[in-house]
Amino acid sequence: MYRKGRVLALLIGLISMIIFAQGTFSESRPNFLVIMTDDQGKWALGQYDPRIRTPNIDYLAENGVRFDEAIAPVPVCSPARASFFTGKTPSQHGVHDFLSTSDSAQHNWLEDEKLISEELSEKGYSVGLFGKWHADTREWVHREEFDEFLTYDEREPGWINQYLHSGTVHFSRNGVPETYTGIQARFLTENAIRFIDRAKKRPFAAFLMLTQPHFPFSALPERLVESYRSIGSNIVGLESEGSLKNRNHRGQDTLTNAKELELAHAEKIAQYLAAVTLIDEQVGQLSDALESRGLLGNTYIIFTSDHGHMTGQYGLYGKGNATRPQNLYQESINIPLVIFGPKSAVKGPQIRKEFVNLYDLFPTLIELSGIELATKYVGPGKSLVPLIKGEIAKKFRRYQYAEYGNARMIHDGTLKLVRYYQKEPKNSFEDIWYQLGEKGSERRAIEQPTSESSAKMIYALEAFFSKYESQEHSGRKIWDLPRHNGSEPWR
Repeated sequence: MYRKGRVLALLIGLISMIIFAQGTFSESRPNFLVIMTDDQGKWALGQYDPRIRTPNIDYLAENGVRFDEAIAPVPVCSPARASFFTGKTPSQHGVHDFLSTSDSAQHNWLEDEKLISEELSEKGYSVGLFGKWHADTREWVHREEFDEFLTYDEREPGWINQYLHSGTVHFSRNGVPETYTGIQARFLTENAIRFIDRAKKRPFAAFLMLTQPHFPFSALPERLVESYRSIGSNIVGLESEGSLKNRNHRGQDTLTNAKELELAHAEKIAQYLAAVTLIDEQVGQLSDALESRGLLGNTYIIFTSDHGHMTGQYGLYGKGNATRPQNLYQESINIPLVIFGPKSAVKGPQIRKEFVNLYDLFPTLIELSGIELATKYVGPGKSLVPLIKGEIAKKFRRYQYAEYGNARMIHDGTLKLVRYYQKEPKNSFEDIWYQLGEKGSERRAIEQPTSESSAKMIYALEAFFSKYESQEHSGRKIWDLPRHNGSEPWR
């Protein structure tokens, strides 16, 4: 009897320790809510123009940290998302353009990469993704590291279905087809909240990947669209063209006169901004849900976009692939970035001016979660933790870098170089220089400066990509890599 009683007591004690450890684990490790929008330029936020109604995101920025010099590493969706999840450049992970559903694009693009979602899952986090994945092919196939993977089923309705802001959208929940009719942003938000509720004692990492404000510029709630119809064109007008002449007009080619163009633009910008305000409403719903559950004080909320967007700037509607050749305009790469979190860790309000990049979020999440990586991180990302703590960061990053296929960019905030590598002759390239500063400064290219700073930038550009590229995946060899889609701008 004594031996049985002792064994029973030991078992009870062990179970109690496990339960206690689980509770301690969830309380000691923070939660993460990453909200990534699609095609949202930095300019499309109330923080930068009060006529744009984003009060909930504004609250996060005004009580957290706003990064005014954040960019995407590439101005198109799939490679930008791959960079976010891997912390690497496209020339490291190999995804250089948006991935189509065609058979020719069906590769395991990221099979050799360890994603932030995998790192978090392996360390005990409950991980869920809701919305647009698009960092690899086969959107509808369940990825094992996600406890819930609610994405899009692109097989039957086609890829455009995922961008319907309202109507019938075909989803895939952990690999099982599911159909929803309504406003899809609300559906995804509600599912993210239910996922948070199910996490219970485990810390959670929820990735809400909304497809707003990506085109089509239609079918947004009329109450929101109507409020922007009279002012949208005053926020962003339909501008004259930029330095790249061979444009993809996307929807303008059937319009024949200035009046038609003006009316069409007014509707597009109204729909686009309505989508931004719809996003903000979801941010408010999520924030309220976290607060009502007592989770807000231990949750980091990161709001950002995959890349920027032009909605009339330079006469364009799109991003890096809106021109031929492809562009790396500031409007294409500049993104909003706000981090809100526990008051003990986030010193707010702050407006940081350091050069930061989307791939910086990989080491940031690693540090905030307390994870120790099994292998050394080899990407260019830098943890933003010192910045959100309010520390003075001297020389955090001297230059900004981005790439898109055979094009690479460097700028120092004043001077900008875009280098286009050519297929033939080998190792040849064309340089385009810009003087940054004023609005629309990339409407005109400038002659290569003879200053020492331009020579340093050329050296820095080559040195950076020599360090952060794989010979197997380098954008300099883009013509030898597998096709991503049928309209790559360098083909």
